[in-house]
Amino acid sequence: MILRMLRDVPASGWAIVALSALRAAALSALALAVARGVDFTLGAGDAGPSWLAALAALVVAAGAEGVSAAVPSRSQPREEAAWRRLIALKSLASSLDADVPVGERVSSGGVEVERFAHYRASFLGPLVAGAVVPAVVLVVIAAAVSWGVALGLAVCVALAPVVIAWFLGRFRASSGRYRGVSARLSATFLETMRVRHTMRMLDAGAQRRAVLARQAADVRDEVMALLRRNQLVILVTDAVFGILALTAVGVLAVAGVRDGWLTPGLGIALLLLSGLLREPVDRLGRSFYVGLAGRAAGDRLRADLADADPPRRGPARWRLDDALAPGGDGALDADALLTLRDARVARGGVEVVTNADLAIPARGVVAVVGPSGAGKSSLAYALAGLIPADGIWLGSERATPDGLRASVAYIPQRAVLFHGTVRDNLLLARPDATDEQMHRALESAGFRAHHGLTRGLDTPVREGAAGVSGGQAQRISIARALLTGRPILVADEATAHLDPETSERVIETLEAVGHERSVVMITHRHDEARIAGSVAVVEAGRITRVGRPADVLATGDEP
Repeated sequence: MILRMLRDVPASGWAIVALSALRAAALSALALAVARGVDFTLGAGDAGPSWLAALAALVVAAGAEGVSAAVPSRSQPREEAAWRRLIALKSLASSLDADVPVGERVSSGGVEVERFAHYRASFLGPLVAGAVVPAVVLVVIAAAVSWGVALGLAVCVALAPVVIAWFLGRFRASSGRYRGVSARLSATFLETMRVRHTMRMLDAGAQRRAVLARQAADVRDEVMALLRRNQLVILVTDAVFGILALTAVGVLAVAGVRDGWLTPGLGIALLLLSGLLREPVDRLGRSFYVGLAGRAAGDRLRADLADADPPRRGPARWRLDDALAPGGDGALDADALLTLRDARVARGGVEVVTNADLAIPARGVVAVVGPSGAGKSSLAYALAGLIPADGIWLGSERATPDGLRASVAYIPQRAVLFHGTVRDNLLLARPDATDEQMHRALESAGFRAHHGLTRGLDTPVREGAAGVSGGQAQRISIARALLTGRPILVADEATAHLDPETSERVIETLEAVGHERSVVMITHRHDEARIAGSVAVVEAGRITRVGRPADVLATGDEP
């Protein structure tokens, strides 16, 4: 555990350790200068140089303390930014099947990161300093006062980390309970906000408020329990390392002065130096809860990031010519851009697509049809690199999730547009796109000369794609996919929530796009599938037939 905590200390933490050691040395010099000044004064000597040395040591100690106090406030924002970036990248790259509640994701990216960053920036440095500072002071006591006194104080100081470590282990489980109830409250609140309209229709507001109130009360109880435990740590550290240690040092100082082995000045210096020994323990006791919560938050963050895919080398985006380059496995279709060969897709530990074989050409529309629950959407997710799968090839190379996401643009059943303007939504796909390129993408997606949008690219889009029609939202989604420049489009039931007239326009758009790119169209409607160059039928997780629409669709009824 100690080695792991040392590895967690950031550079700013080691700066705090160095500054704390400098401050301890300066304050030790201050105490000795005061001792000399007192002794010279009592002996009618010249105490002026001693008081000047004490003043200089005080200035150095104050400077070191000021800089040390400023370090955490500057380093914590950098720590938070770095860890939030890792969490965000992991969340964006994770499979759609990742079994992590939304509340826990928000907690990881917000509260957990803040706690861990505070732990690294504000706790670990002082924790290490709590071991370094006493060592500096004990060396000074041994050299200037007495080796015996230093040895006795060293034994007392050595008990501090043992007691604090015992409390950390003792209260670890209860801290875990607090994290659990806090995450549940976050998840419940987010779920409540997401389904608030449904709750209003069901008149379930009072019931939901009661659930939130009960969970908030649980969080409050756990917070109070955490604070009670922290106060207990403060009580123990103050009692053992405060009152008892100070009393023992006071007795030693008085006895030393009385017996003559200590001068009055050194007796005062011993009392001052013992205060420096107690200070790190006192500071750690008061920040005990930071270490308890921060260490646990770090464990959760590392567990969340442990299974993140390592970065892969290679092209950031597939080019069509690269994907069709000759070579590789000769059994693959030389004209295919994307190939499924004995492909398997598992979701939640269950294989939903098995032994799938399909060749998707570089241009044209391939329709994937089948009844609801047959595995069509799972296959679409796998082709887009959104869930793990085996047996998918890009050109002549086995596909990776990164490679699929760089090569495939996914169009969901219901278009997801963000609050802003049409331009804002298109720039998500390509931040450097010009207005001309966005206009061209909209035209390719089926918009006419004036796009049918009230203010063109500046047409406002509000929550739930309000401000544009359902058909316009779906075609904006297609235009956004086209702007990515990826050679493959996967449209998953793109007309499922549209009226017949709008559905026909979207299908015409996909057919037109198929003249330039590869389009995989997931649908359960045979009339839509007839525009495809080839049709694959999925039944019970297997591709059972592949062929021309006239041949394949004639063999069965539309689901």
